[in-house]
Amino acid sequence: MSLKLEKNQLETLLECKGNNIDLHKYISELESLKAKIENDPNFRAFLKFNKALADKNRLLILQLLIEKEEMCICEFSISLHLTQPTITHHLKKLEDIDIIKGTKSGKFIKYKINKEKFSEYIKLFKKYL
Repeated sequence: MSLKLEKNQLETLLECKGNNIDLHKYISELESLKAKIENDPNFRAFLKFNKALADKNRLLILQLLIEKEEMCICEFSISLHLTQPTITHHLKKLEDIDIIKGTKSGKFIKYKINKEKFSEYIKLFKKYL
């Protein structure tokens, strides 16, 4: 048992699971399950995805791209009332998880949702929630 438990935690666990439980074995099972989940590459990708989307402006950027299909930084800046550097920061976070992609068009970069990656994340979302 690598987890240091308080006396009241052990008492609560015994009350919850019953006195016939082998505490060391059960706690070990719980720790192993947690480690298995945390080490799953899909779970780590899911965490990275959620971390990137844990911002209102990034969610708005995705929603704008769903509606408009393709946009450049100036359009995001106008619609979100944010500066170009701030928009660039948010786009970088979304590009890091490959959910959007930018294509150079003259002196502008046009951004689109990476539909393949978006579908993968939707599947992960359904799996873990």
